[in-house]
Amino acid sequence: MKFVLAIIGIGAAGTLGYLMEPSLRPLLTKQKNAVPRTASSTMPASDVEPAVEARVPDYDCTKLLPEQLPAKITLKSEANATAPGETDTVPLPAGTKVKPLRIEGFEVVFSVLGTAQGKIDVRQTDLIEQLVANPPAPVVTEPAPQPEPAPVVATKPEPEPEPQVEPEPEPMAEPEPEPEPAVATAAEPTAPAATQLGPEEIIALMKSSISSKQITEFSLDQVNDWKAGEEESIDGSSYQTGTASYQAETIFGTKNIQAKALIQGGKVVRWIWPTSGLEIQ
Repeated sequence: MKFVLAIIGIGAAGTLGYLMEPSLRPLLTKQKNAVPRTASSTMPASDVEPAVEARVPDYDCTKLLPEQLPAKITLKSEANATAPGETDTVPLPAGTKVKPLRIEGFEVVFSVLGTAQGKIDVRQTDLIEQLVANPPAPVVTEPAPQPEPAPVVATKPEPEPEPQVEPEPEPMAEPEPEPEPAVATAAEPTAPAATQLGPEEIIALMKSSISSKQITEFSLDQVNDWKAGEEESIDGSSYQTGTASYQAETIFGTKNIQAKALIQGGKVVRWIWPTSGLEIQ
């Protein structure tokens, strides 16, 4: 009888343990229920691509000639310029417009305020952007003329010598009369020298030169004063001169700048800066 009761007790205990095991497991093992994950660790990456910074286009400007450069370029960083004969430099902030003169390696030489010049890396200006947007026209160089071949001259055989004939004696020549003494003639007057131009003619020539775009540094409507100058000798040549004063916008405000015209043969030969003597383009 006891054996039967023991088997019944063991079965009841097993059934009770099976039914209560889920609720008693945390108390027995001292573990908390795992928190279900709300998001998968293998989420797909975003389809948005990172922004790519714009790069400056490549352009080989080392072989450009001065006439292929634009009229003005803008500085992207600070630069310095120095006038001929001066030791102090003029600081130029970014955004200043300057005139490019030529390319030296990977740097551009520029001018500003008339005679002041400076140098800056090409990439620190908008020169490449302007050349990409408006490519310069190629410079056409005419080939050197080829010398014409010398014509081939056919040599003729030398003629046989003719037999010598003894000349007959010449008759006695009569004595020539003595020439009469030459009368000195008055020397013909030399041609008069070229007529010098008056002040009004000099000013008219300067206005015509600027109107015809002989130079592009300034225009006719910028000039506020005209003056006829004295005759000067430059590099062994004599020129009549005239001065045009014009206003230009600079980083220091509106300035009055002078340009000198060299006149020869009734026309303006070239324009120069009065201080440095450099030619104005």
